[in-house]
Amino acid sequence: MPATRPRSFFIFAFLLLATLPLFGATDPLAAQRRSVAALLRGEPDAALQQLGGMPTSGSSAPEVENLKGLALMMRGDARAALPFFEKALPLEAARFNRAVALLKLGRYADASAEFVKLYGDGKSTLRASAAYHNALALDALRKPDEAITWLTRALDADAAFDSALLYLGVLYERGGDMQAAGKAYKQFLDRHPASTVAMLRFGVAAQRAGHNDVARTYFGKIVSTAPNSAEAAEARMYLEMWE
Repeated sequence: MPATRPRSFFIFAFLLLATLPLFGATDPLAAQRRSVAALLRGEPDAALQQLGGMPTSGSSAPEVENLKGLALMMRGDARAALPFFEKALPLEAARFNRAVALLKLGRYADASAEFVKLYGDGKSTLRASAAYHNALALDALRKPDEAITWLTRALDADAAFDSALLYLGVLYERGGDMQAAGKAYKQFLDRHPASTVAMLRFGVAAQRAGHNDVARTYFGKIVSTAPNSAEAAEARMYLEMWE
């Protein structure tokens, strides 16, 4: 998993999408606003406290159920979150969140099927994220070639989806295609030149492809810019091999 956007990040990412109907609606409930603010602060218990006494019927019910599910998933209880997402399924964000819950529960095939459906909606604003998360599910199912295809689709839908680009490099590297891996890592580094994770992976790909001078340069950068990092410890290991 790319370190710049770990699995916990996608909860935050689609949380932002889930808030849009709340803040865009007329006269939104103050409790919903406070729960969203709590979730954005990383305080799921506070969010649940705000939502606990709210009704689950009426026009606001799907938004409320979706927020409850998000709070539960942020607490690490994806299983308990599922029923709340299912109650909110009229919302596209809830469909996505439900698929992520399935992914977190290890139901990879079920999650993949849901992400494919979301991606198939040409009007969806979540197509790139659905493709990226489908790649996660397919990788977990030991289908790296299909995962690469879906990461490419994520980038086609959103060329600025940097996590998909870094993950693409990881899959190419794992599969032994160092040229393709290096290209993906370099593209990521062009956008994020201070990323020690990308520098390390690019250096390793360069070393395995026989470009030792390039690898040594990037390993040295890591050691000089982030000497106490885990990446620096690994970079030193490679540098010591050449001494």
